[in-house]
This record gives sequence, structure tokens and C-alpha cells, in this order.
Amino acid sequence: MSFPIKALFVDGHYLTNFNKKGDQGGGMENVLRAFLEPKSVAIVGVSRTPNRPGYLIIRNLKEFGFEGEIYPVNPQGGEILGFKVFKSIHELPENIELAVSMVSADDSIEFLESCAAKGIRNVLLVSGGFSESGEIGAKRQREVVRFARRKGIRLMGPNAVGPVNTFNNLVLHFYPLEYLKKGGVSFIAQSGQFCCPVMEFGTSSMHLGVSKSIDLGNCCDIDEAEVMEYLEEDPNTRVIAIYMESIHAGKRFLEVSKRVTQKKPVVVMKTGRTEDGSKTAASHTGAIAVDDTIFDLALRQAGIIRAKDLDEFLELAKIFDCPQIPKGERLAVVTYSGGIGAMVADACGEYGLKLAELSKDTVEKIRPTLPSSAKVSNPLDSFAVGVPLDINNVYRIPLEAFMEDPNVDMVLLCFMVNRLVWRMDFDHILKDLKRIQTKPVVAWVVGDADLVRECTERLEKSEIPVFGSPERATRALGALWKYHFSVLKKAKFE
Repeated sequence: MSFPIKALFVDGHYLTNFNKKGDQGGGMENVLRAFLEPKSVAIVGVSRTPNRPGYLIIRNLKEFGFEGEIYPVNPQGGEILGFKVFKSIHELPENIELAVSMVSADDSIEFLESCAAKGIRNVLLVSGGFSESGEIGAKRQREVVRFARRKGIRLMGPNAVGPVNTFNNLVLHFYPLEYLKKGGVSFIAQSGQFCCPVMEFGTSSMHLGVSKSIDLGNCCDIDEAEVMEYLEEDPNTRVIAIYMESIHAGKRFLEVSKRVTQKKPVVVMKTGRTEDGSKTAASHTGAIAVDDTIFDLALRQAGIIRAKDLDEFLELAKIFDCPQIPKGERLAVVTYSGGIGAMVADACGEYGLKLAELSKDTVEKIRPTLPSSAKVSNPLDSFAVGVPLDINNVYRIPLEAFMEDPNVDMVLLCFMVNRLVWRMDFDHILKDLKRIQTKPVVAWVVGDADLVRECTERLEKSEIPVFGSPERATRALGALWKYHFSVLKKAKFE
């Protein structure tokens, strides 16, 4: 049964208009599997014109090597990119798991009638022209939803970019992607253009590893809670990152979030914090405004981590994809500058971490790598009394010692890189880390921009997350510890 909830009581506040659609439960894992793990996909409204959406979606499926069957549909028939084009949905083979609609909003009912007649029960609506376009579009969207429910069809969208699953090479975007890095971050978004260029930037520039990407568009049917239930059990998802403009099925979203956040971190970035932001969000997805203070309280009650901006959102997704779990809040730092060490110390105080007190064994292991007059402390300033004897051992030996030090829970490496003075040999620095690593290790690199990019890529390939500043690295580690501490604390008292 579906019913509207006009208000939700959270932490002593009522969340009026917090639930748009009502509570819908049960069987969602199988529904999302059809959208993310389909064995067959029909693309209705394909094009032979390069750079048109109906062409690019086929191009992406082919270039990334989607493992399922692909059935393009266009009244002209023929062939596109080596695939036979069917003239109508009626001509398609039986048992199509997912249909993707590139047809106009005005033709959506006719399209759904054809899907129902063919036995297709899962549909992605790509086209716009629905609730994001005003009252006429909103009326059209309601009609589409009512028709789909009568026919037993589940809808993703409308006004949506198709999902991505890097573990079966499903890329249903009409945005021309060249590269995706496989990893543990799963994105949910209410904006397709967030899922496309932002995800591309995250993978190519920040080296984010993506598991899934699901754009829900206007969320007329399938919503964030249903997708979260699927991702909750997905073994390839380590962190769920959600970009939101409004909340759908608020009560259900909070109930699901409370359960999921005990298994996996959930990071949310929500726009519409201000009046202007709410108006802008409504203009392109039909988003309904929610009081931001109350929304923030609801997220905290559900155990969700809220990002203040896009940088923090992507960086939190990155750190939570780290497989190592900190056992405490004590940070060890290797740096090239006392000033940088002071910056990290301040950031520790701000983000809930402490500088670790190094054990005697660790101090003795590090001492031979520094000039005799240098002091071994934390942060370890490798240039405190001059250029170190061996710049690479200054990082390698402390790093290995920190892995064995019971007083250290996580590590930050701050690198200064320069082609003319010395060369950082990351193969040497990291040679034994993979074998002995039990704690999170992150890095910051500064110097010539080209060399920074080169060194960052080398570190990221060794699964060392690199951040844009010492403070941002510390903030990320602080969030990682805070999440795991809260989960452990809750488990202890349950």
C-alpha cells in the first residue's frame, strides 16, 4: 500500500512535506538488478549521427564491452556500430530485461504500451519534458507513472542518464566517456550531468574507483532508498555517495539509511540549502524544497555523513573506499617541513584526530635515516637540520615502522617533489607496504605541477589516496575514524 506522509517527527522537529511518494517496500533488490545487471538491453530511439545521444549510448556500451545482449531500435532499421537495428519493439526477441527510452516525453505512454505488450517490465526514461519543465510536464509525469503501475512496469527517471556498472561494463550514458576506474564507490544522483562529467573528473583527476553510478532524474518511481537497499548487499560497493536535490519517501529513506550506515558509509551532498539553491534545483528536476536545518538533523540521526561542498563530497567518497579501517584516532606524519607539520597538527585538532606518540622501537628504527643532530618526533620533519641522507629511506623506513607501532592508527605522507635536486623512488618507498599494510595511509604531494600529477598517479596506482592539501587529507582521515568509531560504539551498546 502507498500513502502520503505529510510530516515526519525527527529529533523533536516535524519534517513537513518530507515524503513525496510514500512508503514502498519489498522486492527491490531484484528490481535494481534488472537495471544494473541486465542480461539484455533494448535501446529505443537510437541514432546513426555521431555525438547524438542515441548514438553515444550504443557507442559506450560497445566501447566498454558490455557483457549482455544489445538491441537497438529505430523505425529505419539497418545497422549501427555493428549491431542490427530493429524497427520496432514488437520485433524484439522475448525476455528483454531492460528497455531504455530515448523517445520524446509526448510519446512515452505509447512507448510503455509497446513495452507492456512485449512483456518488458523495467524501463529507463532518458528524455526530459516532465516535472522539471513545469505543471504541464508534471501532469504528463503523473500520467506516465499511473500507466506504468497499472501495467506492472518499474521506471527509472525520467530526465535521467542511464546507470553504470563497472563490474559488467554496463555504461548506459549518452555522455561520451573514455575511461572509468573500477573501485568501491557507488554514486546515486538526481542529476545526470552530475553523474557524467563529475564522475569522469573523479576517475581521471582524483583517481576515484567507481563501482556503480545511478542517476534517478526526477525519481518518479525508483528512488534513493530502493537503490541503497540494492547497494547494501552489493559486494563491490564499499561506500555510497548520494547527490540530492530533494528527498523522496522520507520515512523509508531514513529507515533504510539507519540500517545501511551500520554496514557501509553513506555520504550525502544536498543542494537547495538556500532559497536560490532550492529554486535552481526545482527548475531542472522538479525538486521539492526541504528545510535544510531539519534535513541535517535527519541525516545525523540516520548515521549519514554530510559533505559541505563538491570537493569534500568526492574526497570523502575516496577515503571511504580505503579497505583499511583505523583502530583509533592517532595519526603519524612524515613531512619535509616543520610548517607543514604545524598545519597538520592544527587540522588534527579540528577534525578529531591526535598526533601519535611514537614508540621507542619506532624512534630507534627511524633515527639512522636522519642526520645525527635531528630529532625524531611526530610530525617527522625530515629536513629539520638539512637534506636527509637518503630521501627515499626517510619515507620508507618510518612508513614500515608505523605499520608495526601499536601507538599509530593511520599515516599521512607529505612529499615535496623536484626534478633537479632529488628523485622520489616510490617503488623503493612502497616496496613492502602492500604486504604489511594494516592501517590507512594517505598522501599529499607538492612541487612542479607536471611532476605532482606524475607522482600522484604512481601513488594512486599503489592504492595510496592523494589529497589536495595536508588539511584535506587530515579532514578525510578524521571522517574515516569518526564513522568507524560511531559504528563500533553503536554496536557495543546494542
